[in-house]
Amino acid sequence: MNCAAASLLVLGIAASAAAPAAQNPGAMPAPPVPSVAEQPEPDGPRFAIATTRDRAGRILAPVEINGRGPFRFILDTGANRSAMSAATAEAAGLVLEESAMASVHGITGSAVLPLVEVQSFRAGDLALEQQRMPVLPAAVFGGADGILGVDSLQHARVEVDFERDLVTIRRSTGRRASPEYFVLPARVHHGGLLLMNGRIGGVKVKAILDTGAERSLGNEVLRKKLIPAERRRDDGTTTTVIGATPQLVEGTSYEAPMITIGGARLTKLTVTFGDLHVFKVWELLDEPALLLGMDLLGTVPNFAVDYPRHEFQFKTRVSTRPSSRR
Repeated sequence: MNCAAASLLVLGIAASAAAPAAQNPGAMPAPPVPSVAEQPEPDGPRFAIATTRDRAGRILAPVEINGRGPFRFILDTGANRSAMSAATAEAAGLVLEESAMASVHGITGSAVLPLVEVQSFRAGDLALEQQRMPVLPAAVFGGADGILGVDSLQHARVEVDFERDLVTIRRSTGRRASPEYFVLPARVHHGGLLLMNGRIGGVKVKAILDTGAERSLGNEVLRKKLIPAERRRDDGTTTTVIGATPQLVEGTSYEAPMITIGGARLTKLTVTFGDLHVFKVWELLDEPALLLGMDLLGTVPNFAVDYPRHEFQFKTRVSTRPSSRR
């Protein structure tokens, strides 16, 4: 077997589902997580699906493959490479390379999957040529056509407007955000991920933005620092974490204390903690780390990710100007 991909492919796709309440008496189960295919109503949003009480949001960006499409790809800021489903590969006239395989690392584990050769790949104003992309099982995408990873976005400014159901991908001009945006500076980590320094309660934490994850996730180091041993046994909700690979991981969900990142303060966020494969891949196994998913990111009316500026920018429903700007 020829593992043709020299670079590590990490997919930040993740969902979680609460275990039956009987397994954890007294805990409130989390709402069920619908697939992407279940989310858009016939007359509802098709691209920018915000998080609601009974629905986890997703961001679906239109892309073209070899001039065909548009296809709807999940915007995944936690994936360092783009990928597609077998149905998408067939619709685009692509043929699986039997001798070319790639090691794919997801939130919960890894798998070896086939590749296809893509001559041209376009997302918004950005175009890539001669790309090899892995083909994943259709169940990973929940009705979408693929994953748009950060390899396609390194020169981009991505704007997501949930209120207008609009996703815009254009080349970044490098200019500052307008005053109505709250700006959180980040640094590039592990092949294009945006990593921010913050605090959760009194604990320093590394936070990664992951628009491919339906729920926010924490590593075991963070859990041990935040949750006293006696509380771990009683207060959490048992949760199964589902990723882009076949492995499932059992975790425990708690309501987190206040999260502070830059000038932003985030409250009432439920975080699922577990021994997750992706923290090892991201080299964040030995320090407190937090993956911020769509359960948080989908609650603001709109946001932007400016990769050349290394910034996450968002608007709140109450106009609040940040106390400091880069």
